[in-house]
Amino acid sequence: MDLEIAEIIKAVKGEAVGYPGIDRIKNIVVDSRKILPDSLFFALRGENADGHDYVAAALEKGALGAVVRKNSVKKYAWPIEKAAFVEVHDPGDALLDLAKYYKSLFANLGVTVAVTGSVGKTTAKEFIYSVLGAKFAAQKSEGNLNTETGLPFTLFSLAENTEALVLEMGMSAFGEIKRLSRTANPQTAAITNIGTSHIEHLGSKEGIKKAKFEILEGMAPGSNIILNADDPLLYAEKNRTGKNEYFFGIENKEADFVAESMEFDYEKNSSSFTADGFRFQIPALGRHNVYNALPALAIGKIYGLADKEIQNGFDSFQNAKMRQDIYEYNGITIIDGCYNASLESTLAAFEVLSGLAEKTGGCKIAVLADILEAGSHSDDIHAEIGAAAVEKNISLYLYGENSKTTYESAKSGGRYFGDKSEIARVLSGEVQKGDVVLFKASRGMAMETVLEDFKKFLQFRGI
Repeated sequence: MDLEIAEIIKAVKGEAVGYPGIDRIKNIVVDSRKILPDSLFFALRGENADGHDYVAAALEKGALGAVVRKNSVKKYAWPIEKAAFVEVHDPGDALLDLAKYYKSLFANLGVTVAVTGSVGKTTAKEFIYSVLGAKFAAQKSEGNLNTETGLPFTLFSLAENTEALVLEMGMSAFGEIKRLSRTANPQTAAITNIGTSHIEHLGSKEGIKKAKFEILEGMAPGSNIILNADDPLLYAEKNRTGKNEYFFGIENKEADFVAESMEFDYEKNSSSFTADGFRFQIPALGRHNVYNALPALAIGKIYGLADKEIQNGFDSFQNAKMRQDIYEYNGITIIDGCYNASLESTLAAFEVLSGLAEKTGGCKIAVLADILEAGSHSDDIHAEIGAAAVEKNISLYLYGENSKTTYESAKSGGRYFGDKSEIARVLSGEVQKGDVVLFKASRGMAMETVLEDFKKFLQFRGI
């Protein structure tokens, strides 16, 4: 980034207060602990902190100025003779406005794709990025930069030669995806499915659907929307979106892109399927990953890629960390699904766990903790997981307040731990070579700590 501060003031519809000869800004920061050279600090208000309380610290560490709420300079008596201050109605909105403006400066950027959905949106994003990368100079949102604070930094990191941009859009409340879409103005969007994630805040699946469809808000007429035809809530929107609609699916043969004749190779951790008369293979296991790959296939077709180019894109796919990362460790097959969990993704992981155990001949084990943000649906969700584990003969190692319901549902098929630090020790003493162990829970449960301790105990035990 390299912008004149006058450009920034205009882009954020701000008013300059204090302007001591500062000309150019090369970095935007929102964390006063991470000030970069020639940076402008945006004083955002979060759930637990107000960035205005950290403006002085940001300036002390070298920030050239700050974007703050109106009348804040007078209230806080910041040194206007030493720094540039830009007063706006809301610094959070200003951050989005600046990101929108900055994106508009990239003439080479001809393709912007946005991805959302309850389950699989990160994996779908990675598939789309890989496929578009077979034809275009592509860039994607990294890590958890899928929020109103994170997405702008993906835009601020755009490279001059970027031709295609893939953005993940997450949300936990109404209005969030609308603001993201209006910032990024995607020409193409994909919604993977409507599940139960964040149902605590959105009330119902219909509420979740409404929030996801906010992605249309920033899309111009003639844009493309890609939807899952096997999801009844999404298929109900056929011919109602006002966009060019493309549907994908497995069960619904009326979809534009249908995956047929699926096969799963548990030796190579891959899946294959036929669509549009071509046999595709993806380096990811499971029916759910076929669903995750289909939007990328559709987008490849929309943007003129041949079948072999799409396959080349699939070949280069690498999933994000802790999202069904399958590997062998000391004779034990581990499925690392620690990044997050929902009812739908956990049941899908059970399918992969069962298939892998059939290959190895070992036991099926799942180390699970709470699925969060489920609200009044929590008991039903956790009970369904327990019942599914019993049906598939999966041994459960559980912790977390909500997971007590899973334990009760699983009856003799599960063990409950009040202290998660005990799980690794106990499991490492009981597991045998050839067993397959799934680790999965919501992000807030930090399941990766149990996984790492488990591997340390295995080393100590020498298994």
